[in-house]
Amino acid sequence: MSMVTISMRHYDAVVVGSGLAGLTATLSLAQKGMKVALLEKTDKLGGNSIKASSGINGAQTRFQEPGDLVSLFAQDTLKSGKGLSNPQLVDVLSENSADAIHWLSDECGVDLSAVAMLGGHSFARTHRGKGPLPPGFAIVSALIKKIEAAKNVDVLKLTTLRSFRIHSDLVADGVEVEDSDHKFTLLSKNIVLATGGFSADFSSSSLLQRYRPDLVHLPLTNGQQTTGDGQKLAEKQLNARLIDMDAIQVHPTGFIQLKDEQTAGSKWKFLCGELIRGIGGVLLSPNTGARFVNELTTRDNVTQGVFESCQSDSNTAFCVVAVSEEDYLKAKPHIDFYISQSLMFKGNAEDVASRAQQISSKPIDPEKLTNGLKEYNLAIGNDKLGRTNFGNPFGKDFFYGFVTPVLHFTMGGVAINDHAQVITDSGEPMQNVYAIGEVSGGVHGANRLGGSSLLECVVFGRRVAEKLGPNL
Repeated sequence: MSMVTISMRHYDAVVVGSGLAGLTATLSLAQKGMKVALLEKTDKLGGNSIKASSGINGAQTRFQEPGDLVSLFAQDTLKSGKGLSNPQLVDVLSENSADAIHWLSDECGVDLSAVAMLGGHSFARTHRGKGPLPPGFAIVSALIKKIEAAKNVDVLKLTTLRSFRIHSDLVADGVEVEDSDHKFTLLSKNIVLATGGFSADFSSSSLLQRYRPDLVHLPLTNGQQTTGDGQKLAEKQLNARLIDMDAIQVHPTGFIQLKDEQTAGSKWKFLCGELIRGIGGVLLSPNTGARFVNELTTRDNVTQGVFESCQSDSNTAFCVVAVSEEDYLKAKPHIDFYISQSLMFKGNAEDVASRAQQISSKPIDPEKLTNGLKEYNLAIGNDKLGRTNFGNPFGKDFFYGFVTPVLHFTMGGVAINDHAQVITDSGEPMQNVYAIGEVSGGVHGANRLGGSSLLECVVFGRRVAEKLGPNL
């Protein structure tokens, strides 16, 4: 069937990508009375945000215990970013974090009343609901429902951005897009890129291959649509500055699914949320049976520990994540879901050793595992590895799964200013093109804190709307 070109459509804003950043911008712009087109290249809204399982950060919210400070959250973010984060963007993130949580709770009806402490944080500030829905799914579902009810939003699924209409160096007046049958033009006063990261493109011309060829062999948690479309087009057509592109987060815990041999070796992994370690979960080396790292240090440090202490004979580094029977109750809906997907199991050290044979021919010694858990029980309150936030002691039976490092998040991307305007190679901001969420760079520096990806989406999505829309 030949492609048909159809007439132009006019909008106040075009938002490209329907993860949480795109959804937040779309809903917030629509609430300001603007006419918005939301483009999504797949057949489903939600992007990778819908899979987020640990929660969303907020400092000084009404759900927290007293004592957290915006300045503490900013310090934790800068420390985790190892000097690469843009302090201006970190300030925007931390100063608007409580408003983001309260907006989701009060205006979007999302339960965020449970708060956990994740790695790299100096205070418990990662919010999720108390019910069975994972936080990413709960938040994204609520926003989609509101967007679908909005009369001033056109949702265009299975529609791909092909190019920008360049008006001048610092202005674009629309985009050229196509669906399965048509090519068409969307004229717009404003364009918001929310296309996500680039970790799922393994082609020879991919951004991953260009900036981090050493990571191409790793499995990943992102959907297959996460191919860096926004970064590539912005660089090529807008002369956008790309920053920190080699800063790619390898998350230490992607589940190895044991349904069959094919799933065990799959490139696509389901994330074992940091929440599981936050409630008291520990990581054990299959080689020694013992813990090897403070499970609540930053993700890059935990990942380094896995690579150094957990190499198997199959050229894979994997470890055992274990949760006590008492701590299971703190995240029962999450763990029950993991169990339903053959990602976690209940049993003893002998069961762990038996199941591990599906991953590696190098056997795990059950006695070493038992000793490793006993050592942890003794370390509670005085841990030589530096953990300061503990769960409950382990008994003979416990919940467990097998996890391996996975490509998870690209910290780098399109450079933006504190209003999320795209910065060109000349250092000037584009007047009407914005980048929010994982497509942008500068917020997280060298390493992102758990719970900050959803927050970044909401804070900067709302910030674009505040800049563009009249206060109605």
